[in-house]
Amino acid sequence: MHYIVSDNWPSILASLGLFTAAASVSVVFYVLFFYIDFPKIQGIPEIPGGELLAGHLYQLGADHATTAQRWSAQYGWPVFQLRMGYRRAVILNSFVSAREWLVKNQSATIDRPWFYTFHGLVSKTSAATIGTSPWDERTKKQRRVVGSFTTGPSIQKMRSMLDMETGAVISGLYYDRGNGTNEVMPHIYLKRLALNMMTMFCYGSRFTSVRDPLLLQILQDAQTVASFRSTNSNPQDFIPHLRYLGKRDRTTTALEVRARRDTWLAKMLEDVHNGINKLRPADKKSVAEMLLENDDDGLTQRDVKTILGGLMSGGFETIFSTAIITVGMLSSAAGQEIQRKAYDDIMSVYGSPEEAFAHCLIEEKCTYLMGLVKEALRFYPPLKLLPARQVYKDFEYHGAAIPKGLLMYINVQAANFDKTTYGPDADEFKPERWVDSNIRVPPPYHFAFGAGARQCTAVNLSNRVLYAMFTRLIVSFNIKSSEDLPCNTHYIDYKENPAASNALPSAFKIRLTARDDSALRLCLKQSQDELMDVMTGTNAELLVR
Repeated sequence: MHYIVSDNWPSILASLGLFTAAASVSVVFYVLFFYIDFPKIQGIPEIPGGELLAGHLYQLGADHATTAQRWSAQYGWPVFQLRMGYRRAVILNSFVSAREWLVKNQSATIDRPWFYTFHGLVSKTSAATIGTSPWDERTKKQRRVVGSFTTGPSIQKMRSMLDMETGAVISGLYYDRGNGTNEVMPHIYLKRLALNMMTMFCYGSRFTSVRDPLLLQILQDAQTVASFRSTNSNPQDFIPHLRYLGKRDRTTTALEVRARRDTWLAKMLEDVHNGINKLRPADKKSVAEMLLENDDDGLTQRDVKTILGGLMSGGFETIFSTAIITVGMLSSAAGQEIQRKAYDDIMSVYGSPEEAFAHCLIEEKCTYLMGLVKEALRFYPPLKLLPARQVYKDFEYHGAAIPKGLLMYINVQAANFDKTTYGPDADEFKPERWVDSNIRVPPPYHFAFGAGARQCTAVNLSNRVLYAMFTRLIVSFNIKSSEDLPCNTHYIDYKENPAASNALPSAFKIRLTARDDSALRLCLKQSQDELMDVMTGTNAELLVR
């Protein structure tokens, strides 16, 4: 074998070195001046470090809310900026800053960003939800229509739905306690409650069994869809070349879950068209029925899908995860005193469990229970980091010029535990802080639902469901922790998956003892009798086991 030896190797190597250096300089120049959507914002501190292409995205780790909360404490910055791939973002970590951006400047922070994975893939055929759609006239119209469905009088008309679903939870927990242990895992019952409330509200249909295969499939699909709104599961949204290079598992998953979701959403809407499986109060049409019958608002088929999808995800996600972990908290040692105070408060307002069981559906008179709901949402919000906002128009924040189009995140976990707002005991679960505390927290009280003009549309419905559910649980049972599988109640560590968008609690069991068997059976029978009188359909006998 012959090798050609050139006298020009030194110059060739030098040229290669110069080329490599020039390429490196070009990449740095590109990243610094063209790759990032906005230059550094003067007046807002920036987290040190960051990789060339990824910025701080991977440094945020698996749990972005907790990392951002730690950085905020470490540097003493309630508001800071960082790079998430090609996008510059601001993260708000205090109650005051979140309120100033979302409430005081709500017209400037009303927009949502468009993301490749969630909007471009998952929602391509079914439309994004109202809460995740960029702000325009169509989104404004959709929110106005939804607002008319969730007014106070409209929610009062949902009494029968609320009666059925909260009663089904109590009935299921009461009869399903197994093998004489009185222990049960509450997760699936409260998931079904949340999903059924929304399927009944939107489509007039429901799931009667916690073991229904379609129920379990929808719950799994909803969790997967939620992951595509997460900041830490979709790096391809922030580093564009990942969409085309290397593994494309997320793209494959997105297409699969989109196809399944399209199928069951279309089936439920088709059933409304055909009048199949109606189950609702006789005087309360489902949202789908009203949308299909009303042409006055000029809504397209895509608008209808967006509204229904928004209500399904908004109401569903803001109920079940908070409800589950709060039941776990009530079962803990600290929760025993909370249960006692709550039960005493209920009995001071109502003369009997039967009255409380019925009236909690239509009114919220128990101040301690109202405090329990607020504290549950503050301490265990369903989303620790709210879906991204995008600045809609330029505004000024403490001398810093905030540009239109800038990405922004509200760190609910940090803002809801801000000791300057909630006091030195902010990391303690205390419903009393909303009842007899000297601390006066201004609206929105907490950021579990967001705030301002893009606040969750299901806020009123979610509050009512949680209030009724907690009241009925506490009136019905003494709730204690399982010795074999107790609940982790730490406000960060309780999550099953730290990287998940929705803060779903880890597995735990509770030990239930009926406060009064005969009174509880009477409560369930009264609910059943009322439901048979007002509900259409054939499944109102749900509470009969």
